[in-house]
Amino acid sequence: MSSLPGVAQARSHAAATSDTVSHGRRDLPSLTGLRWVAAFLVFWFHCAGWGAVVSPWWHLPQFGFIGVSFFFVLSGVVLTWSARPGQGDGQFYWRRFARIYPAHAVMTIVAIALYLFVMPPYKPVWAGLLALLLLHAWPPIPIVNSAANGVSWSLSCEAFFYACFPRLTRMLGRRSGRRRYVVVAAIVGACSTAAVVGSFAAGGRFDTPFYENPLVRFGEFVLGVAIGLALREGWVPRIRVGAAWLLAAAAAGVTLAVGFTRGWPVPRGLADTITMGPLAIVLVAYAGRDLMGRDSLMSRRWAVYLGQLSFAFYLVHQLVLDLVMKQLVPMDHRTALAVLARTPLALALSILAAMALHHFVELPGQRLLTRRSSRRRQADVPAYPDERQEPRLVGAA
Repeated sequence: MSSLPGVAQARSHAAATSDTVSHGRRDLPSLTGLRWVAAFLVFWFHCAGWGAVVSPWWHLPQFGFIGVSFFFVLSGVVLTWSARPGQGDGQFYWRRFARIYPAHAVMTIVAIALYLFVMPPYKPVWAGLLALLLLHAWPPIPIVNSAANGVSWSLSCEAFFYACFPRLTRMLGRRSGRRRYVVVAAIVGACSTAAVVGSFAAGGRFDTPFYENPLVRFGEFVLGVAIGLALREGWVPRIRVGAAWLLAAAAAGVTLAVGFTRGWPVPRGLADTITMGPLAIVLVAYAGRDLMGRDSLMSRRWAVYLGQLSFAFYLVHQLVLDLVMKQLVPMDHRTALAVLARTPLALALSILAAMALHHFVELPGQRLLTRRSSRRRQADVPAYPDERQEPRLVGAA
C-alpha cells in the first residue's frame, strides 16, 4: 500500500498533476459503478425492514444502511476529483442544484400524492414541503426526517455538504499533508463519536435525529474530500481490490457480531463508524485501478450504466417497495417467505422506474437548467463523471 503524498510531494505535484491528472483523465468509471453497490445495499436494507418483524435472519440484510455512509464518502471523493479549476461558487451550486433537484422534486410530489391518496401511512403535507426544500434532515423529529419520500433525508445532508464544499476544499487544500490529515481526523472523530453516542442513547434503531443529522454525517463527506485531494495531488493507490473487500467484510462481521451479542438491531452509528474506513479503502482501491488504466468489474459498461441509474433508483425504490408490499401484491399474513417472494418484483419495477426517472426527468431537467452555462463553458469538466448532456457509458480508459 502506497503512502499518502507528503508536503513536498504535494507541492511539487500541484502544478503538474492536480489539473493534468484530474482533467486529462476525466473519468474514474469504477467509482460510478460503485454508486450502484451503495444504492443496492440501501434497497436490501428497506426490504429487510419488511422481514425483520417475522424472522431474526432478516436483520442481516438490514445492515445495508451502510450504503448511505458509502455514498457520502464516495460523493466527497468524486466532487473533489472532478472540480473545475477557477469555477465560481455560484456556478458550482447551480450545477449541483441542476444535478439533483429535478428528480428530487418530482419524486417528492409523487410521494406526497401516494401517501395521501393511495397507501398508508399518512405523512403530513407540511413536512413534505420541508422535504421539497431539502431542510427535513435538520429538525430532530422523526416524522419530519422521513417526510414524503423517506430516503430523501440524505439529499438534505448532501445539500449541506454542497454548501460547505467550496470553502472546505480551499481550507483543506491550503494545509500541508500532515496538518490536513489532523484536521480531517478531528472532524471525522467528532462526527463518529456523536453518531455512536446518539445511536446507543436511542437504543440502536430509533436514532433518526442523530443518524440523519447533516452535522453528524459531515465526517464521511470530509473523509471523501480528503481522499479526493490526495488523488488530485498525484497519489496513485496500489491496493488490491480483493483485499479491500475482505477488510470491509471483516468490519461488517464485527458489526454484525455486536448485533448477535447485544441483541438486534445493530446501532447504526456504531456500524457506520466501524465500516466507514474499510469502505473508503474499497473506493481507493478501485480509484487506483482506474488511474493505472486497469479494468475492473465496476468499470464494465453494465456496471457504469447501473451507477448512472443509481440516483434515480435510490429515489424510487422505497416507494416501489411500499406499493408492491401494500397494493400490488398485498400480504394477508407477513412471513419471511412472502417478503422474499415479492423482492424480485420490487427490484425489477424499481429499476424500470429508475430508468424512466433518469432518462425522462433527471437528464432533461439537468440539461434544461445548465444549457446556458454549458454553452459558455463547453470545455468544462463535469462535476460528476457521468454528468453530461447525454449519458455516456464509460469503460476502463
